[in-house]
Amino acid sequence: MSPARSRGGAPAPPAAGTLIPGASFSLEVVDLARAGRGVGRHEGLVVFVPGALPGETARVRVRKVHRAWAEATLLEILVPSPARRTPPCRFFDRCGGCDLQHLSDAEQGEAKRRQVVEALRRIGTLGEVAVAPVVRAGPALGYRFRMDYDWRRQAGRNILGLHRRGAALEIVAVDPCLLAGPVTTAIAAWIEAAAGRAGLEAWDPARERGFLRRLTVQEARGTREVLVTLETARGDPPALSALAADLARRFPRVVGVVRREHARDGHFLAASILAGRDLLEEELEGDRFRIPAGAFFQPNPEASLAVRRTAIEGLALAAGDRLLELFGGVGFLSVAAVKAGARLTMVESDREATAAARENLRRAGSAEAQVLHGDVTPLLAELSGREWDSVLLDPPRTGVTPEAARLLGGLGARRMTYVSCDPGTLARDLGILVRAGGWQLRSVIPFDLFPQTQHIECVASLARV
Repeated sequence: MSPARSRGGAPAPPAAGTLIPGASFSLEVVDLARAGRGVGRHEGLVVFVPGALPGETARVRVRKVHRAWAEATLLEILVPSPARRTPPCRFFDRCGGCDLQHLSDAEQGEAKRRQVVEALRRIGTLGEVAVAPVVRAGPALGYRFRMDYDWRRQAGRNILGLHRRGAALEIVAVDPCLLAGPVTTAIAAWIEAAAGRAGLEAWDPARERGFLRRLTVQEARGTREVLVTLETARGDPPALSALAADLARRFPRVVGVVRREHARDGHFLAASILAGRDLLEEELEGDRFRIPAGAFFQPNPEASLAVRRTAIEGLALAAGDRLLELFGGVGFLSVAAVKAGARLTMVESDREATAAARENLRRAGSAEAQVLHGDVTPLLAELSGREWDSVLLDPPRTGVTPEAARLLGGLGARRMTYVSCDPGTLARDLGILVRAGGWQLRSVIPFDLFPQTQHIECVASLARV
């Protein structure tokens, strides 16, 4: 194969340095990137090494070389970090669910805070923002409200578990997952065995055959209710209904078993109830929430209460303040806002969540709150002509659209709270709001709602300049 040519016909310059795949060397690790990858420099290239920690010296082998960076495999820790620890989970080296179990809890938070600082500087071009220390709330293990397990047909047998690290199409049987509650763990183990006895076959994506695709268990801590969802292919095997009935008998906390049927290409077709009901109830700080099977709710409800308090406090609401809330979900933040005196208008794109939010707000004593169903950007365009005192938004990981960010910049509100689960999209959107929208970034507070993983929640408070 002839060498690559530049536009002028001369050979294109090689990547910086002389690194080639297979080369091994000693590397000083100076930082931690997303997905728990250690970061160092060698021969002018940034080198990413999964499993290595800041402050360590490691022997690594190059796996792949790009123009300005390289990927390497960790061979040996020559000088360990004082923050390194033995991962509590015996599946950590194989399972892709957790990234940071080998790092102490305190250092996990600091590493995530540095990632927020870097995102605001590099992506948001906001300079050196004074990001607050990470707030740690709730337990480090066993905190998840919802667990999603995938089924695969592997080596001639059904496997229920989580995706393998570095090989997303392969499933690792993780029993137990330390982030799940004990009832969730027991249900997953029972269903895996019961499905095998009933002859229900796991999905094989390579052959596009099989029946069972995914198991979701939602476990409420306040009410102790449990809701189970089975995602399947088409078909109505009698064994499925029998399994659901047996599950509800064996686990009294299970209030419902829901089926979500998918076409061969993964497209969602329909939902049905196999046993009980298709929603559960959760109670937090005296607020009761109806949560449909398909609606989003906080993965770590106990710790999310700290986020909620900070988000509402940042708005400094007075009685009668006109509050516009975007991406309101089932009303987790909304209920606290109306209790603080806000006159609320909420927007949510998911139909089931919208209906649940109306009911949850009614229970909170705010029947006059306006809850709108629809896509946020076009509804925001309609609502931007009204007068608002404050804005509250909690978008998905993708953040807001450029048009929504522009519209938010043009609102006449005095205060805004932006709750985010992704530092990159938060930084991008804040950059637009500050530079083009005339907002001043007052504070960014990170919350470690997802210990052992790379994920971090942030509450950003903004005010008019």
